[in-house]
Amino acid sequence: MKTSIINIVKSSLLVLSMGFILTVVSCDEDFVTKEFENGVVSDNFFQNATDAEQALTAVYDVIALRGMYREGVWVLGDCPTDDINELTGDNGDYGTYYRAASDYRWEPNNPYSTGRWFDSYKGIFRANILLEKLPEIDMDAALKARFEGEAKFLRALYYFNLIMAFGDVPFMTEVLTREEYQELARTDQQIIYGQIEQDLLDAAAVLPAQASDPVGRATSGAANGLLSRVYLYQEKWNESVNAAQQVMGAGYSLVATEDFEKMFTGNLENSSESIFEFQSIGASPNVWGGDLTETSFGFFWSPMIGWANWYSPSVSSQEQFTDGDIRRKASLLVVGAGDVLDTDGDGIEEPFPSGNMNGNYFNNANVRKWLAIGKNLAVADEYEVNFPIVRYAEVLLNYAEAQNELGNSTEALVAINQIRARAMIPDISETNQGLLRDLIPEERRRELLFEGQRFYDIKRWGLVEELLVPLGFRIGTHEYWPVPLSELDLMPNLTQYPN
Repeated sequence: MKTSIINIVKSSLLVLSMGFILTVVSCDEDFVTKEFENGVVSDNFFQNATDAEQALTAVYDVIALRGMYREGVWVLGDCPTDDINELTGDNGDYGTYYRAASDYRWEPNNPYSTGRWFDSYKGIFRANILLEKLPEIDMDAALKARFEGEAKFLRALYYFNLIMAFGDVPFMTEVLTREEYQELARTDQQIIYGQIEQDLLDAAAVLPAQASDPVGRATSGAANGLLSRVYLYQEKWNESVNAAQQVMGAGYSLVATEDFEKMFTGNLENSSESIFEFQSIGASPNVWGGDLTETSFGFFWSPMIGWANWYSPSVSSQEQFTDGDIRRKASLLVVGAGDVLDTDGDGIEEPFPSGNMNGNYFNNANVRKWLAIGKNLAVADEYEVNFPIVRYAEVLLNYAEAQNELGNSTEALVAINQIRARAMIPDISETNQGLLRDLIPEERRRELLFEGQRFYDIKRWGLVEELLVPLGFRIGTHEYWPVPLSELDLMPNLTQYPN
């Protein structure tokens, strides 16, 4: 069992504290006025540093929920793209919703989009409660500042996930009464971006550069790494470069070529390239979808499970790789390409497809990323594989893109060629800004394949009409997911997009 920030959730004291947090922030209950039979209320809970840490861990726990990095990251970020769309399977109760995301049948009851909404707000509400109560707690000042920084980082992360999926969303930075909550409407996402930036800047100023105890806590590297992406998405090129440079000077590095695949198979987690990861835990309770589940859902595309064909790679995702690029074998299993897989954790690799693999795949390929090494891939609860929410290679790509937009193509090439050298493919020497602008998205697609960023990248690059409209995307309809209908009932001022 891993030792990480997520493990703290298992303590009995935290279960008690989370009972308070969960009840207070439920979207359909009174936030502050409910009476609690177990005696745990805000007035008697936030008394000391232990209470504060338990409440902070409850903020972290949201990372592992369905709408966030357990499943939603793939369904919302990859399924509606040219990497996954073609012939995605739809077996099983939840496979239907993977397929619906790919086919642009975007209904307000999709459990992954509704999960993104409610889980994000769950994290935001928990962070707001902690940030409101922290000043009153008698504890070490440095530790208090660190907890505040971590809570702000997480609040920024959850808000960023919200606006990626829903655009303008209801916005609050303090604990609300039920009446105040009901008055909420959509807030211009640029205002929310401003809060995200400030939260990340505040976090970066007080958190340690790398050291993380227990493993999985946010650092200034994580804050600056996410900030480089947040600025990039807004075309704030100078700011993105500056944030990336803070990470580039903090001691992170790309893992070696021979270790690249291990980052996505549970065998090299929290590495020198890791900046912030979802700490997946095997043998966790209620693996089939409850809030206590903290196992990666990579088993949804296991070649060992008959119904697992919900996340199938497209032909173009395979064809983008040049010969010798090690990222292809780390990302995809392709029929006839000599790919192998240890299916039961006995150390013996079998050709793909063969033996007891079910062969239930499309386009002559299966997603390789997030399938564990050294585990039985037929057992759903064996997928103890972390998800890298921010990793160093992405920061280098953020830096390269921003530098190129500033006209600094030489600096951009240095970062890109670090990644290409690790991938075992030749350097590029193109310094024409326009031509390099076309090359950077290609490199980003290969490096971050199946890491949940493709849909948002395509939108911000203005490539929707070229890449997504042929797949079923309708301009003016599919930029953002519909809000859960229950929220429209609770907030009369809230409208669906587009207005």
